Formats: sequence, C-alpha cells, structure tokens
Amino acid sequence: MLVFASICFAVTLIFEANVEAQGGAYATGVLVLMTSAAVAVTISAWRRSQAMKWAFLLISLVFSYTTITNIIERPDGIKIASLFILAIVSASFVSRALRSTELRVEKIEFDETAKQFIEEMTQGEIRIVTNRRETGDVEEYRFKEHEKRVDNHIPSSDPILFYEIELGDASEFKGKLKIRGVDIEGYKILRTHAPTVPNAIAALLMHLRDKTEKIPHVYFGWSEGNPASYLVRYILFGEGDTAPVTREILRQAEPDPERRPNVHVGG
Repeated sequence: MLVFASICFAVTLIFEANVEAQGGAYATGVLVLMTSAAVAVTISAWRRSQAMKWAFLLISLVFSYTTITNIIERPDGIKIASLFILAIVSASFVSRALRSTELRVEKIEFDETAKQFIEEMTQGEIRIVTNRRETGDVEEYRFKEHEKRVDNHIPSSDPILFYEIELGDASEFKGKLKIRGVDIEGYKILRTHAPTVPNAIAALLMHLRDKTEKIPHVYFGWSEGNPASYLVRYILFGEGDTAPVTREILRQAEPDPERRPNVHVGG
C-alpha cells in the first residue's frame, strides 16, 4: 500500500497534477490490460481448437499494434509502468530478504508411519539427517548413513531418521507441512513438500522439541560453492546453503541456547 501510494504521489508531481498530460500514460495502461486479456483468450481458444480462434487472433493483433503505436507516440505510459514494476520488485525483494529467517510453518501433520518413526526415536537421542534425494534406493541411504556417521561421529548404536524436502511453490510464504513416513529396507525417511528447505527443517526440529521435551540434533554436509550465490538462491527459490540458514532461523525462533535444537555440519 505504501509503495503504491508513493508511486501515485510521484506520478502526480511529475505530471504536475495535469490530467490531460497523464492521458497518454493511462491510455497505455488500459491498452496493455486489454491486449493481455485478448492474448490470454486467444491462447485458450487455440488450445481448445475453438472455431473463433482466428477471430481472437486478429483482435489480439489489432490491440497489439494499437498498444505499440501508442507507446511510440506517447512513451510516458511505459515510463510509469517501469517505475511501478521496479518499485514493486524492489519492495518485494527487500521484504522477502528481511523475512527470510522467519519460521513460517504454521502447522505440521504426520501420517501414521511418520508418527511411528518419531515415537521410536523418542527412546533415545533424536538424530535427524537431512538428505537431498537422488536415486531413492537402499544404496543411497546406506552410503548417506555411513557418510554422516563418520563425518559427525554419530554412534552406530543410535538410530537416525532421514528428512527429505521437495521444493514446492517458493512464492507461498506460509503454510503447513504434511510429512509422510517411508521405510526403504529398514531405513526410515520422512518426506514432505515445502516452499523453502531451511524453514521446513527448523519447523520440524522445533515441533519435535516441544512434543518430546528433548533437544533434537540435525546433521548437514557443507555446500560447495560461493556463499553469496547460495544466499540469493535461498531468497529467490527457497534453497541454498541450508545449514547456516537453518541455524539462524532456530536462533531467532528460540533465543535460549539451552533449548535450541542442535545443528551439526560435517564433511
């Protein structure tokens, strides 16, 4: 609301509150709106093989020609549109960056298999191993378990629970996790979909802590690559250098270090 209001004030000042001077700019906006609607209808008609698809195509071409001609003759409209787009994208990026370390997840639901896995883990230390699924066969989990136990000195007698997250729509800022349990020849895995990986991991750890009154442990491997590029990938697409971001989300969600889930990184 503040961004839109600021742009409106800026446009009013630039055009000195002259309605006639703003006419070309508003005409461009209306024409772009009508053109985009005509193109959308044309695409829909084409996919459905409707009889009127050629007529819709002709109308779209007329609107496109009129819009381009208006932009060339009176470029003020495209300038204002560019200002709107730049302001909205910039504000959205800043907002997303500032709120990227919020916990976000409002609710977690487990299926019966996942509940059983968690109940079995509560008998001892709760050890969660994050995994980016590749083949999903027993060989992958055998290798990942050996790697994580060696890198992080996890005792062979302590059971571990794999946690795999598939990225959903990164534009969904909040929501709930639906976690299902999968058993692959004795390897117990929790799987879910989430807009962002670190937030989903932190949410599960906080939930396990609150439910079991135990401090869970989560294990990562170091990511190879430039940290700055991983940061941008996380803000835009919900994945990146997962370990430090998860740690920061947990730090903000739980200020008491004694009650904060433990993050381990090996490799």
